[in-house]
Amino acid sequence: MPIDLKLFTITLLNNQFIHDNLMAEPTPKQLHQFILDCFNDDDLDLFCLEYFGDALHSFGSGMSRSKKALELVTFCQRRAVMDSLLAALQKEREKVYRERFATQPGKRVALPPVYTPQPRNPKQIFISHSSVDADLAHQIAHDLQTNGYDIFITPDSIHPGEKWGPAIDRGLDESGIFVALLTPHAVASAWVNDETYAAIEMANKDEMRLLFLDVQPCQVPRLWSRRQFLSFRGEAYDQNLDGLLNALAGKTARPAARIVVPPTVTEQPRQIPKAEANRFVHNKTGLEFVWIPAGEFLYGDDKKPRQLPEYWISKTPVTQAVYQRFIAANPKRDVPFRGEDWAKPYNWDAKKRTYPADKTDHPVVLVSWYDAIAFCEWAGLQLPTEEQWEKAARGTDGRTCPWGNNEPTDKLCNFNKNVGGTTPVGQYSPQSDSPDGCVDMSGNVWEWCLNKYEKPEDTGIDQSNASRVLRGGSWRGGAGFVRAAVRHLNLPVYRHFNLGFRVVVVRPPSQ
Repeated sequence: MPIDLKLFTITLLNNQFIHDNLMAEPTPKQLHQFILDCFNDDDLDLFCLEYFGDALHSFGSGMSRSKKALELVTFCQRRAVMDSLLAALQKEREKVYRERFATQPGKRVALPPVYTPQPRNPKQIFISHSSVDADLAHQIAHDLQTNGYDIFITPDSIHPGEKWGPAIDRGLDESGIFVALLTPHAVASAWVNDETYAAIEMANKDEMRLLFLDVQPCQVPRLWSRRQFLSFRGEAYDQNLDGLLNALAGKTARPAARIVVPPTVTEQPRQIPKAEANRFVHNKTGLEFVWIPAGEFLYGDDKKPRQLPEYWISKTPVTQAVYQRFIAANPKRDVPFRGEDWAKPYNWDAKKRTYPADKTDHPVVLVSWYDAIAFCEWAGLQLPTEEQWEKAARGTDGRTCPWGNNEPTDKLCNFNKNVGGTTPVGQYSPQSDSPDGCVDMSGNVWEWCLNKYEKPEDTGIDQSNASRVLRGGSWRGGAGFVRAAVRHLNLPVYRHFNLGFRVVVVRPPSQ
Protein backbone atom coordinates (compact mmCIF):
# COMPACT_ATOMS: atom_id res chain seq x y z
CA MET A 1 0.00 0.00 0.00
CA PRO A 2 1.59 3.34 -1.05
CA ILE A 3 2.47 5.83 1.72
CA ASP A 4 0.46 9.06 1.86
CA LEU A 5 3.41 11.47 2.04
CA LYS A 6 1.25 14.42 3.11
CA LEU A 7 -0.37 12.45 5.95
CA PHE A 8 3.00 10.99 6.95
CA THR A 9 4.56 14.47 7.18
CA ILE A 10 1.70 15.85 9.28
CA THR A 11 1.81 12.82 11.60
CA LEU A 12 5.57 13.24 12.01
CA LEU A 13 5.15 16.91 12.87
CA ASN A 14 2.41 16.12 15.38
CA ASN A 15 4.52 13.44 17.06
CA GLN A 16 7.45 15.86 17.28
CA PHE A 17 5.11 18.52 18.67
CA ILE A 18 3.87 16.15 21.40
CA HIS A 19 7.42 15.08 22.25
CA ASP A 20 8.70 18.66 22.48
CA ASN A 21 5.82 19.84 24.65
CA LEU A 22 6.34 17.45 27.57
CA MET A 23 2.94 18.47 28.84
CA ALA A 24 0.72 16.83 31.39
CA GLU A 25 -2.59 16.48 29.55
CA PRO A 26 -5.20 18.52 31.44
CA THR A 27 -8.41 16.91 32.62
CA PRO A 28 -11.74 18.33 31.38
CA LYS A 29 -12.25 19.93 34.79
CA GLN A 30 -8.85 21.62 34.59
CA LEU A 31 -9.58 22.85 31.08
CA HIS A 32 -12.91 24.29 32.21
CA GLN A 33 -11.18 26.23 34.98
CA PHE A 34 -8.37 27.33 32.65
CA ILE A 35 -10.89 28.79 30.21
CA LEU A 36 -12.69 30.64 33.01
CA ASP A 37 -9.38 32.05 34.29
CA CYS A 38 -8.06 33.17 30.91
CA PHE A 39 -11.09 34.26 28.82
CA ASN A 40 -13.76 36.85 29.49
CA ASP A 41 -17.18 36.41 27.89
CA ASP A 42 -16.38 38.23 24.64
CA ASP A 43 -12.96 36.56 24.37
CA LEU A 44 -14.57 33.14 24.72
CA ASP A 45 -17.14 33.89 22.01
CA LEU A 46 -14.38 35.08 19.67
CA PHE A 47 -12.21 32.04 20.49
CA CYS A 48 -15.06 29.69 19.53
CA LEU A 49 -15.83 31.73 16.42
CA GLU A 50 -12.24 31.34 15.21
CA TYR A 51 -11.60 27.71 16.20
CA PHE A 52 -14.89 25.90 16.89
CA GLY A 53 -17.65 27.49 14.83
CA ASP A 54 -20.08 24.62 15.38
CA ALA A 55 -19.76 24.88 19.16
CA LEU A 56 -20.68 28.55 19.05
CA HIS A 57 -24.16 27.74 17.73
CA SER A 58 -24.99 26.02 21.01
CA PHE A 59 -24.31 29.18 23.04
CA GLY A 60 -27.59 30.74 24.08
CA SER A 61 -28.00 34.48 24.58
CA GLY A 62 -28.42 34.08 28.34
CA MET A 63 -25.77 31.40 28.88
CA SER A 64 -23.20 32.13 31.57
CA ARG A 65 -19.49 32.06 30.83
CA SER A 66 -19.08 28.94 32.97
CA LYS A 67 -21.77 27.10 31.00
CA LYS A 68 -20.19 28.22 27.73
CA ALA A 69 -16.80 26.87 28.84
CA LEU A 70 -18.39 23.58 29.89
CA GLU A 71 -20.28 23.36 26.58
CA LEU A 72 -17.05 23.93 24.65
CA VAL A 73 -15.15 21.20 26.50
CA THR A 74 -18.09 18.80 26.19
CA PHE A 75 -18.43 19.60 22.48
CA CYS A 76 -14.75 18.77 21.87
CA GLN A 77 -15.08 15.54 23.85
CA ARG A 78 -18.13 14.46 21.82
CA ARG A 79 -16.40 15.27 18.53
CA ALA A 80 -13.11 13.64 19.61
CA VAL A 81 -11.22 16.87 18.90
CA MET A 82 -9.70 17.47 22.32
CA ASP A 83 -6.26 17.70 20.69
CA SER A 84 -7.56 20.65 18.66
CA LEU A 85 -8.87 22.34 21.81
CA LEU A 86 -5.54 21.88 23.60
CA ALA A 87 -3.59 23.24 20.64
CA ALA A 88 -5.88 26.26 20.24
CA LEU A 89 -5.79 27.12 23.96
CA GLN A 90 -2.02 26.78 23.96
CA LYS A 91 -1.71 28.98 20.89
CA GLU A 92 -3.92 31.75 22.30
CA ARG A 93 -2.65 31.68 25.91
CA GLU A 94 0.82 30.20 25.49
CA LYS A 95 2.52 31.63 28.59
CA VAL A 96 -0.26 30.76 31.06
CA TYR A 97 -0.80 27.36 29.45
CA ARG A 98 2.91 26.54 29.75
CA GLU A 99 3.07 27.64 33.38
CA ARG A 100 0.02 25.61 34.34
CA PHE A 101 0.48 22.38 32.42
CA ALA A 102 4.17 21.92 31.51
CA THR A 103 5.80 18.98 33.31
CA GLN A 104 9.16 20.76 33.18
CA PRO A 105 8.71 24.33 34.47
CA GLY A 106 10.65 26.86 32.46
CA LYS A 107 10.86 24.70 29.33
CA ARG A 108 9.61 26.50 26.24
CA VAL A 109 6.48 24.88 24.84
CA ALA A 110 6.48 24.41 21.09
CA LEU A 111 3.44 25.83 19.33
CA PRO A 112 1.44 23.65 16.91
CA PRO A 113 3.17 23.26 13.54
CA VAL A 114 2.19 25.60 10.72
CA TYR A 115 0.46 23.78 7.88
CA THR A 116 1.20 25.21 4.45
CA PRO A 117 -1.39 24.77 1.68
CA GLN A 118 -0.77 21.89 -0.71
CA PRO A 119 -1.14 22.14 -4.51
CA ARG A 120 -4.72 21.91 -5.75
CA ASN A 121 -5.78 18.26 -5.96
CA PRO A 122 -8.33 17.54 -8.75
CA LYS A 123 -9.50 14.46 -6.79
CA GLN A 124 -10.08 16.31 -3.51
CA ILE A 125 -13.68 17.28 -2.74
CA PHE A 126 -14.61 20.19 -0.48
CA ILE A 127 -17.96 19.35 1.14
CA SER A 128 -19.96 22.39 2.27
CA HIS A 129 -22.86 21.83 4.68
CA SER A 130 -24.71 23.36 7.59
CA SER A 131 -24.10 22.01 11.09
CA VAL A 132 -27.68 20.68 11.12
CA ASP A 133 -26.88 18.47 8.10
CA ALA A 134 -23.54 17.23 9.48
CA ASP A 135 -24.52 13.54 9.78
CA LEU A 136 -25.50 13.23 6.11
CA ALA A 137 -22.48 15.27 5.00
CA HIS A 138 -20.06 13.03 6.87
CA GLN A 139 -21.75 9.88 5.54
CA ILE A 140 -21.31 11.20 1.99
CA ALA A 141 -17.70 12.13 2.78
CA HIS A 142 -16.96 8.62 4.05
CA ASP A 143 -18.50 6.97 0.98
CA LEU A 144 -16.70 9.29 -1.45
CA GLN A 145 -13.43 8.57 0.33
CA THR A 146 -14.12 4.85 0.00
CA ASN A 147 -14.45 5.43 -3.75
CA GLY A 148 -11.00 6.99 -4.04
CA TYR A 149 -11.61 10.70 -3.43
CA ASP A 150 -9.76 12.88 -0.94
CA ILE A 151 -12.09 14.90 1.28
CA PHE A 152 -12.04 18.27 3.00
CA ILE A 153 -14.88 18.60 5.51
CA THR A 154 -15.20 20.56 8.74
CA PRO A 155 -14.33 20.03 11.47
CA ASP A 156 -12.44 16.81 10.65
CA SER A 157 -10.05 18.46 8.19
CA ILE A 158 -9.10 21.36 10.45
CA HIS A 159 -5.68 20.79 12.03
CA PRO A 160 -5.03 21.27 15.76
CA GLY A 161 -4.32 24.93 16.45
CA GLU A 162 -5.67 26.06 13.05
CA LYS A 163 -8.32 28.77 12.97
CA TRP A 164 -11.60 27.98 11.24
CA GLY A 165 -11.43 30.75 8.61
CA PRO A 166 -7.87 30.08 7.38
CA ALA A 167 -8.66 26.35 7.35
CA ILE A 168 -11.64 26.96 5.04
CA ASP A 169 -9.42 29.03 2.75
CA ARG A 170 -6.82 26.26 2.72
CA GLY A 171 -9.46 23.63 1.93
CA LEU A 172 -10.78 25.65 -0.98
CA ASP A 173 -7.27 26.26 -2.31
CA GLU A 174 -6.38 22.57 -2.10
CA SER A 175 -9.61 21.12 -3.55
CA GLY A 176 -10.54 20.62 -7.18
CA ILE A 177 -14.24 19.85 -6.61
CA PHE A 178 -16.84 21.66 -4.50
CA VAL A 179 -19.99 19.83 -3.36
CA ALA A 180 -22.67 21.66 -1.36
CA LEU A 181 -25.63 20.03 0.39
CA LEU A 182 -28.64 22.26 -0.22
CA THR A 183 -31.23 22.48 2.55
CA PRO A 184 -33.02 25.47 4.13
CA HIS A 185 -30.41 25.41 6.92
CA ALA A 186 -27.57 25.47 4.39
CA VAL A 187 -29.02 28.40 2.44
CA ALA A 188 -29.33 30.34 5.73
CA SER A 189 -25.82 29.39 6.89
CA ALA A 190 -23.25 32.19 6.62
CA TRP A 191 -20.42 29.66 6.33
CA VAL A 192 -22.11 27.80 3.45
CA ASN A 193 -22.82 31.11 1.70
CA ASP A 194 -19.23 32.30 2.06
CA GLU A 195 -17.81 28.97 0.88
CA THR A 196 -20.20 28.75 -2.07
CA TYR A 197 -19.56 32.23 -3.40
CA ALA A 198 -15.81 31.66 -3.09
CA ALA A 199 -16.19 28.37 -4.98
CA ILE A 200 -18.25 30.07 -7.70
CA GLU A 201 -15.48 32.61 -8.15
CA MET A 202 -12.93 29.78 -8.47
CA ALA A 203 -15.17 27.90 -10.90
CA ASN A 204 -15.42 31.00 -13.07
CA LYS A 205 -11.62 30.84 -13.33
CA ASP A 206 -11.76 27.11 -14.17
CA GLU A 207 -9.97 26.28 -10.92
CA MET A 208 -12.75 24.15 -9.45
CA ARG A 209 -15.86 22.12 -10.38
CA LEU A 210 -19.15 22.78 -8.61
CA LEU A 211 -21.97 20.37 -7.79
CA PHE A 212 -25.05 21.14 -5.72
CA LEU A 213 -26.91 18.27 -4.04
CA ASP A 214 -30.67 18.91 -3.84
CA VAL A 215 -31.25 17.39 -0.39
CA GLN A 216 -34.36 19.32 0.70
CA PRO A 217 -36.63 21.87 -1.00
CA CYS A 218 -35.22 25.34 -0.51
CA GLN A 219 -34.98 28.68 -2.24
CA VAL A 220 -31.44 29.34 -3.47
CA PRO A 221 -29.80 32.60 -4.61
CA ARG A 222 -30.10 33.18 -8.33
CA LEU A 223 -26.35 32.98 -8.88
CA TRP A 224 -26.36 29.42 -7.52
CA SER A 225 -29.27 28.28 -9.67
CA ARG A 226 -27.15 28.48 -12.83
CA ARG A 227 -24.95 25.61 -11.66
CA GLN A 228 -25.32 21.82 -11.84
CA PHE A 229 -27.84 20.30 -9.44
CA LEU A 230 -28.17 16.61 -8.59
CA SER A 231 -31.12 15.06 -6.84
CA PHE A 232 -30.26 13.74 -3.39
CA ARG A 233 -33.72 13.56 -1.85
CA GLY A 234 -35.64 10.78 -0.18
CA GLU A 235 -34.51 7.48 1.22
CA ALA A 236 -32.79 6.14 -1.92
CA TYR A 237 -29.34 6.95 -0.57
CA ASP A 238 -27.46 4.33 -2.62
CA GLN A 239 -29.12 5.52 -5.84
CA ASN A 240 -28.34 9.14 -4.97
CA LEU A 241 -24.71 8.26 -4.23
CA ASP A 242 -24.39 6.45 -7.57
CA GLY A 243 -25.70 9.56 -9.32
CA LEU A 244 -23.11 11.70 -7.54
CA LEU A 245 -20.28 9.31 -8.40
CA ASN A 246 -21.39 9.27 -12.05
CA ALA A 247 -21.44 13.07 -12.12
CA LEU A 248 -17.98 13.25 -10.58
CA ALA A 249 -16.75 10.81 -13.23
CA GLY A 250 -18.29 12.94 -15.99
CA LYS A 251 -21.15 10.55 -16.73
CA THR A 252 -24.79 11.52 -17.15
CA ALA A 253 -26.47 12.07 -13.81
CA ARG A 254 -30.10 12.42 -12.79
CA PRO A 255 -30.83 16.17 -12.61
CA ALA A 256 -32.45 17.71 -9.58
CA ALA A 257 -35.93 19.13 -9.39
CA ARG A 258 -36.27 22.90 -9.35
CA ILE A 259 -35.25 24.18 -5.89
CA VAL A 260 -38.22 26.07 -4.52
CA VAL A 261 -40.12 26.21 -1.29
CA PRO A 262 -43.67 24.93 -1.88
CA PRO A 263 -46.43 27.21 -0.61
CA THR A 264 -48.09 26.19 2.63
CA VAL A 265 -51.49 27.00 4.02
CA THR A 266 -50.02 28.63 7.13
CA GLU A 267 -47.86 31.09 5.21
CA GLN A 268 -50.28 32.49 2.62
CA PRO A 269 -50.45 36.29 2.61
CA ARG A 270 -53.72 37.95 3.56
CA GLN A 271 -55.93 39.35 0.82
CA ILE A 272 -54.61 42.84 0.09
CA PRO A 273 -56.65 45.64 -1.48
CA LYS A 274 -55.54 46.65 -4.95
CA ALA A 275 -53.96 49.86 -3.68
CA GLU A 276 -51.70 47.77 -1.46
CA ALA A 277 -50.61 45.32 -4.15
CA ASN A 278 -46.95 46.05 -3.40
CA ARG A 279 -47.29 44.75 0.18
CA PHE A 280 -48.12 41.52 1.98
CA VAL A 281 -48.25 40.23 5.55
CA HIS A 282 -46.18 37.17 6.46
CA ASN A 283 -48.47 34.98 8.56
CA LYS A 284 -45.80 33.14 10.55
CA THR A 285 -44.21 36.33 11.87
CA GLY A 286 -46.97 38.91 11.36
CA LEU A 287 -44.46 41.21 9.65
CA GLU A 288 -45.61 43.44 6.82
CA PHE A 289 -43.36 43.34 3.74
CA VAL A 290 -42.94 45.97 1.04
CA TRP A 291 -41.88 45.34 -2.54
CA ILE A 292 -38.56 46.69 -3.82
CA PRO A 293 -38.65 46.56 -7.64
CA ALA A 294 -35.77 45.27 -9.74
CA GLY A 295 -33.41 47.76 -11.33
CA GLU A 296 -30.52 50.13 -10.83
CA PHE A 297 -29.86 52.30 -7.80
CA LEU A 298 -27.03 54.54 -6.57
CA TYR A 299 -24.95 52.80 -3.91
CA GLY A 300 -22.55 54.09 -1.27
CA ASP A 301 -21.07 57.51 -0.67
CA ASP A 302 -19.64 57.50 -4.20
CA LYS A 303 -23.12 56.70 -5.61
CA LYS A 304 -21.94 54.00 -7.98
CA PRO A 305 -24.77 52.38 -9.98
CA ARG A 306 -25.70 48.87 -8.84
CA GLN A 307 -28.28 46.40 -10.14
CA LEU A 308 -30.54 44.25 -7.95
CA PRO A 309 -33.37 41.86 -8.79
CA GLU A 310 -36.70 42.46 -7.07
CA TYR A 311 -37.19 41.44 -3.45
CA TRP A 312 -39.42 42.13 -0.45
CA ILE A 313 -38.21 43.63 2.85
CA SER A 314 -39.98 43.95 6.18
CA LYS A 315 -41.46 47.40 6.63
CA THR A 316 -40.13 47.55 10.20
CA PRO A 317 -37.32 45.94 12.16
CA VAL A 318 -38.30 42.74 13.94
CA THR A 319 -40.08 43.82 17.12
CA GLN A 320 -40.08 42.30 20.59
CA ALA A 321 -43.59 40.93 19.98
CA VAL A 322 -42.58 39.34 16.67
CA TYR A 323 -39.47 37.81 18.21
CA GLN A 324 -41.71 36.39 20.95
CA ARG A 325 -43.32 34.13 18.32
CA PHE A 326 -39.91 32.68 17.53
CA ILE A 327 -39.08 32.18 21.22
CA ALA A 328 -42.45 30.52 21.87
CA ALA A 329 -41.90 28.10 18.98
CA ASN A 330 -38.37 27.24 20.15
CA PRO A 331 -38.55 26.44 23.88
CA LYS A 332 -34.87 25.54 24.10
CA ARG A 333 -33.80 28.89 22.67
CA ASP A 334 -32.46 31.41 25.21
CA VAL A 335 -34.15 34.80 25.39
CA PRO A 336 -32.34 38.12 24.80
CA PHE A 337 -30.45 38.80 28.00
CA ARG A 338 -27.15 40.21 29.30
CA GLY A 339 -26.02 40.34 32.91
CA GLU A 340 -24.62 43.88 32.91
CA ASP A 341 -26.57 46.74 34.47
CA TRP A 342 -26.81 48.66 31.20
CA ALA A 343 -28.86 45.84 29.67
CA LYS A 344 -31.52 45.67 32.41
CA PRO A 345 -34.18 47.81 30.66
CA TYR A 346 -34.06 45.44 27.67
CA ASN A 347 -33.56 42.04 29.33
CA TRP A 348 -36.31 39.48 28.87
CA ASP A 349 -37.67 37.53 31.81
CA ALA A 350 -35.68 34.29 31.51
CA LYS A 351 -38.25 32.22 33.45
CA LYS A 352 -41.43 33.56 31.86
CA ARG A 353 -39.64 33.97 28.49
CA THR A 354 -41.32 37.31 27.90
CA TYR A 355 -40.03 40.67 26.73
CA PRO A 356 -40.14 43.84 28.90
CA ALA A 357 -43.76 44.94 29.27
CA ASP A 358 -43.10 48.48 27.98
CA LYS A 359 -41.24 47.34 24.84
CA THR A 360 -43.94 45.48 22.86
CA ASP A 361 -43.59 47.47 19.62
CA HIS A 362 -39.92 48.35 20.09
CA PRO A 363 -37.26 46.63 17.96
CA VAL A 364 -35.90 43.50 19.60
CA VAL A 365 -32.33 44.11 20.82
CA LEU A 366 -29.66 42.09 22.65
CA VAL A 367 -29.67 39.75 19.66
CA SER A 368 -26.50 38.60 17.93
CA TRP A 369 -26.10 38.03 14.20
CA TYR A 370 -26.41 34.30 14.96
CA ASP A 371 -29.69 34.92 16.80
CA ALA A 372 -30.98 36.79 13.74
CA ILE A 373 -29.92 33.93 11.47
CA ALA A 374 -31.75 31.42 13.72
CA PHE A 375 -34.90 33.56 13.53
CA CYS A 376 -34.61 33.58 9.73
CA GLU A 377 -34.19 29.79 9.60
CA TRP A 378 -37.35 29.37 11.66
CA ALA A 379 -39.36 31.91 9.65
CA GLY A 380 -38.14 30.90 6.19
CA LEU A 381 -36.71 34.39 5.61
CA GLN A 382 -33.25 35.92 5.19
CA LEU A 383 -31.19 38.79 6.50
CA PRO A 384 -30.80 41.49 3.85
CA THR A 385 -27.50 41.96 2.10
CA GLU A 386 -26.23 45.48 2.68
CA GLU A 387 -27.05 46.31 -0.94
CA GLN A 388 -30.65 45.22 -0.39
CA TRP A 389 -30.77 47.18 2.85
CA GLU A 390 -29.41 50.36 1.28
CA LYS A 391 -31.69 50.31 -1.76
CA ALA A 392 -34.71 49.92 0.53
CA ALA A 393 -33.45 52.81 2.68
CA ARG A 394 -32.64 55.41 0.01
CA GLY A 395 -34.49 54.36 -3.15
CA THR A 396 -32.92 54.86 -6.54
CA ASP A 397 -31.97 58.55 -6.53
CA GLY A 398 -28.97 58.40 -4.19
CA ARG A 399 -30.55 60.50 -1.45
CA THR A 400 -28.61 60.92 1.80
CA CYS A 401 -31.34 59.71 4.17
CA PRO A 402 -34.64 57.87 3.70
CA TRP A 403 -36.63 61.14 3.74
CA GLY A 404 -34.30 63.01 1.36
CA ASN A 405 -31.17 65.15 1.72
CA ASN A 406 -32.16 67.22 4.76
CA GLU A 407 -30.17 66.83 7.95
CA PRO A 408 -31.70 64.52 10.59
CA THR A 409 -33.73 66.12 13.37
CA ASP A 410 -35.55 64.80 16.42
CA LYS A 411 -38.76 65.00 14.35
CA LEU A 412 -37.36 62.59 11.74
CA CYS A 413 -35.58 59.84 13.66
CA ASN A 414 -34.39 58.54 17.02
CA PHE A 415 -30.67 59.41 17.24
CA ASN A 416 -28.05 61.24 19.32
CA LYS A 417 -29.65 60.05 22.61
CA ASN A 418 -32.51 62.50 22.05
CA VAL A 419 -34.91 59.95 23.55
CA GLY A 420 -32.51 57.91 25.66
CA GLY A 421 -33.52 54.49 24.36
CA THR A 422 -35.40 52.67 21.63
CA THR A 423 -38.79 53.90 20.43
CA PRO A 424 -41.80 52.00 19.00
CA VAL A 425 -41.31 51.21 15.32
CA GLY A 426 -43.02 53.70 13.03
CA GLN A 427 -43.07 56.51 15.59
CA TYR A 428 -41.47 58.86 13.03
CA SER A 429 -43.68 57.74 10.13
CA PRO A 430 -44.66 58.91 7.57
CA GLN A 431 -42.34 61.93 7.47
CA SER A 432 -39.20 59.79 7.66
CA ASP A 433 -40.31 56.81 5.53
CA SER A 434 -38.10 55.56 2.72
CA PRO A 435 -39.30 56.00 -0.89
CA ASP A 436 -40.77 52.46 -0.84
CA GLY A 437 -42.44 52.87 2.55
CA CYS A 438 -39.97 51.33 5.05
CA VAL A 439 -39.80 52.86 8.53
CA ASP A 440 -36.99 53.30 11.06
CA MET A 441 -34.19 52.88 8.51
CA SER A 442 -32.37 55.79 10.16
CA GLY A 443 -31.76 55.61 13.89
CA ASN A 444 -33.48 53.56 16.59
CA VAL A 445 -31.28 50.42 16.21
CA TRP A 446 -28.37 49.29 14.07
CA GLU A 447 -29.54 46.42 11.85
CA TRP A 448 -27.57 43.26 11.10
CA CYS A 449 -26.95 42.47 7.42
CA LEU A 450 -25.97 39.15 5.90
CA ASN A 451 -22.58 40.27 4.60
CA LYS A 452 -19.15 40.03 6.09
CA TYR A 453 -17.48 43.43 6.44
CA GLU A 454 -15.02 43.22 3.56
CA LYS A 455 -13.45 46.69 3.64
CA PRO A 456 -12.49 47.51 7.24
CA GLU A 457 -12.09 51.09 8.34
CA ASP A 458 -10.64 52.57 11.50
CA THR A 459 -13.59 51.95 13.82
CA GLY A 460 -11.74 50.69 16.88
CA ILE A 461 -13.53 47.34 16.60
CA ASP A 462 -11.99 43.98 15.71
CA GLN A 463 -11.81 44.09 11.92
CA SER A 464 -11.27 40.43 11.14
CA ASN A 465 -13.11 38.88 8.22
CA ALA A 466 -15.55 37.43 10.73
CA SER A 467 -17.17 40.82 11.40
CA ARG A 468 -20.65 41.42 9.95
CA VAL A 469 -22.14 44.56 8.48
CA LEU A 470 -24.48 46.81 10.46
CA ARG A 471 -26.62 49.53 8.84
CA GLY A 472 -28.87 52.41 9.84
CA GLY A 473 -27.39 54.01 12.95
CA SER A 474 -29.06 53.89 16.36
CA TRP A 475 -30.61 55.94 19.13
CA ARG A 476 -27.15 56.46 20.66
CA GLY A 477 -25.21 57.62 17.59
CA GLY A 478 -24.81 61.10 16.13
CA ALA A 479 -26.12 62.50 12.87
CA GLY A 480 -23.22 61.13 10.85
CA PHE A 481 -24.26 57.54 11.56
CA VAL A 482 -27.86 57.71 10.34
CA ARG A 483 -27.01 58.39 6.69
CA ALA A 484 -28.19 55.58 4.40
CA ALA A 485 -24.70 54.86 3.02
CA VAL A 486 -22.92 54.52 6.38
CA ARG A 487 -21.44 51.09 7.08
CA HIS A 488 -20.63 49.79 10.55
CA LEU A 489 -19.50 46.40 11.81
CA ASN A 490 -19.30 44.09 14.78
CA LEU A 491 -18.54 40.47 15.54
CA PRO A 492 -21.52 38.18 14.88
CA VAL A 493 -21.51 36.99 18.50
CA TYR A 494 -22.00 40.51 19.86
CA ARG A 495 -25.23 41.56 21.58
CA HIS A 496 -26.09 45.10 22.63
CA PHE A 497 -29.07 47.27 23.44
CA ASN A 498 -28.83 49.12 20.13
CA LEU A 499 -28.48 46.13 17.75
CA GLY A 500 -31.53 44.63 15.99
CA PHE A 501 -32.45 43.43 12.50
CA ARG A 502 -35.06 43.32 9.73
CA VAL A 503 -35.61 40.59 7.13
CA VAL A 504 -36.13 40.01 3.41
CA VAL A 505 -37.66 37.41 1.12
CA VAL A 506 -37.18 37.01 -2.63
CA ARG A 507 -40.90 36.56 -3.29
CA PRO A 508 -44.13 36.32 -1.24
CA PRO A 509 -44.97 32.81 0.06
CA SER A 510 -47.78 32.39 -2.48
CA GLN A 511 -45.44 32.69 -5.46
